Amino acid sequence: MSLLRSGSKLVFATADRLIRSPNGPRILIYHQVGAGLGRQMEVTADDFVAQLDYLEENREVVDLDTALSKWDAADSMNLVVISFDDGYRDTYTTAFPELKRRGFPFTLYVSTGQVESGEGIPGAEPITWSQIAEMLDSGLVTLGAHTHNHSDLRTLSSTQIRNELVRSNDLIVSRTGVFPKHFAYPWGYWSQVAHQLVVDLYESAALGGIPNWARPFDQYRVPRYPVQLSDGFRWFPHRLRGGFLLEEWMRRRLRGYRGPGQPIPAACGRGGS
Repeated sequence: MSLLRSGSKLVFATADRLIRSPNGPRILIYHQVGAGLGRQMEVTADDFVAQLDYLEENREVVDLDTALSKWDAADSMNLVVISFDDGYRDTYTTAFPELKRRGFPFTLYVSTGQVESGEGIPGAEPITWSQIAEMLDSGLVTLGAHTHNHSDLRTLSSTQIRNELVRSNDLIVSRTGVFPKHFAYPWGYWSQVAHQLVVDLYESAALGGIPNWARPFDQYRVPRYPVQLSDGFRWFPHRLRGGFLLEEWMRRRLRGYRGPGQPIPAACGRGGS
């Protein structure tokens, strides 16, 4: 990790002490494990193993439906959901064996376009339908939808959005026999136009970025926490506590995303670890 990025992690971790920790389970976002491409959307294989070991000793890893049903429970911050976005092959080759060894349930939000085509850049090849089927057979996987083309839904018309969602659902059903109950917005970017279509088709929808403290829990605006390459293992416990909220807020603001979130609240009634 570069000195600059390491220093920024320390600054953001310090700033989090002034921010109220959100309630609810921690739904973690992973993309790739052990890809070696150096992108922030991946984690190393060694860090992933260390992170799973930490969860095994310190948290309760549950499936998505359990987490959603217990969102307002007193001990919900101890619950963790492991989720993977897009559908990269290393989810099967690298992550799945470690998850299976521990009996950890996880959610896979798959973008069907790349799985159908089989096309991807070296190191970021898509998972195959047969690999998804094998993971489903383990009983550990909740299979969710992530559109067909991984499009930013804010840029599409209502008709285009419906086509993205329906095509994705149809392919998942035809290839696996499973209808996806859950959805994750590509890039974590919520769309006002897409919202009602998503409500009509799914039982939940996941976002990225910081949660909305001003709004009661909404199963169609489920917050998740991205695990980044720069987190390594050192910053993983801080991420679990709901940390790096200021970092996430700034990152999304710099990308021009406002979404349905609220300004970060000052510390008051800060939640536990």
